[in-house]
Amino acid sequence: MDILLEKSLDQYRQIIEHAGQLEQLLSNGDPEQLRQYTMRLNQLQEEAGLHDQQLLAEIARDSARWQAHPLFQQRMQLLEQIMEMNNLLLPRIHGMMAVTGAELAQLKEGRTALSGYHPNAGRPKKSIRGVG
Repeated sequence: MDILLEKSLDQYRQIIEHAGQLEQLLSNGDPEQLRQYTMRLNQLQEEAGLHDQQLLAEIARDSARWQAHPLFQQRMQLLEQIMEMNNLLLPRIHGMMAVTGAELAQLKEGRTALSGYHPNAGRPKKSIRGVG
């Protein structure tokens, strides 16, 4: 019982530690670092999810005993901490995505305007015959 909870605690601590890097990565704005960060976060979450399937099956057998266990309570605190981090970071990420989307739209509009621009258009053509 303790082994399953300890492993779960370790996995969620790793997720929290990894998530702590996001603030600096967002400040840097390096797409490759963000991609690597996201891949690692997905890997950590997948591992925790697979382990939780086994843990939750054990909890379902005697939930009252598990919920009274100090390691289970620590696990719940870690999960709450992860949820808080998500609630704080998600609005910032959405804001950054909105700004990036607006910038892309402006770039696209600028490209469209430039593609329609012809420097000789609208000027009267010179007469080949000359004056007179």
